[in-house]
Amino acid sequence: MINLPPDLLTGDPAIDSMDVTSIVTTVRTANNWSATRAYEAEKWYRRFLFLTKQQQKRGQPVVAVFGLDKDADLIWHEHITWTQKYQQDSEAMFGKGQFLHHTPTTPPNWQTLLDAAMALYNKKWHEIPPYANICCI
Repeated sequence: MINLPPDLLTGDPAIDSMDVTSIVTTVRTANNWSATRAYEAEKWYRRFLFLTKQQQKRGQPVVAVFGLDKDADLIWHEHITWTQKYQQDSEAMFGKGQFLHHTPTTPPNWQTLLDAAMALYNKKWHEIPPYANICCI
């Protein structure tokens, strides 16, 4: 169990116990980020996962919330490359046999999807990702 600062907590035990320290460190080093920037990216990655889980329909494949902080997206990309950990983390968060796939695409209704995602962030945390962009679904 890791001990997260309060603003990294989502309220979901699987997400809050997920240790992405090495992943964040890898991205931070590769991009020459400050500790603050890496911390913020991890915060928005966890929040993205939380909202994705909240939107998950029982018995259906997991579909990512369409809208993610661009720095958090880099953490997601790195997390995916740690294949065994990513698979274990996906199943812990979304259920046995579930996997949050990464599908780079920009659907025709991307603005509507992005606006909806920003509304979800704002409703839950009263703020939106500072570098929100369209993302992979």
